[in-house]
Amino acid sequence: MVGVKNNVRVALIAFRDGDKILLNRRADTNGTMWEFIGGGIEAGETPHEAIRREIVEEVNYALSTDDDLQFVDELRITYGDVQATVYCFTAQLPGLDKFSDSDEVFVRDLALFSRDEALELELLPMTRMILEDGIV
Repeated sequence: MVGVKNNVRVALIAFRDGDKILLNRRADTNGTMWEFIGGGIEAGETPHEAIRREIVEEVNYALSTDDDLQFVDELRITYGDVQATVYCFTAQLPGLDKFSDSDEVFVRDLALFSRDEALELELLPMTRMILEDGIV
């Protein structure tokens, strides 16, 4: 049917260390594209549950209360025939030494950038929009 959108729900997190934001270099783009840690929200899962699960899946780290997880904003983004609802979070970076490799992310592919430095990178369109709009 023309005009029908595929609806997806995504939770993303910007780990912060001072004025720096943690980004992940995507392995499936030959290391050229950067994004936030996060992923799809599963059926029956809240955005908070999803971001906690994604962090464990991607960097083998369970958030604690010391990490100061904060919900920042909910966005609606359309890409072609996909309508995405994106839930944005921030948290204090506990230290890269607290993270370990997973099937999805290698710690060596994580790096901290200022907002201006990040905007000079090749970013996923959603990541660029979030940074340009100052959402995180």
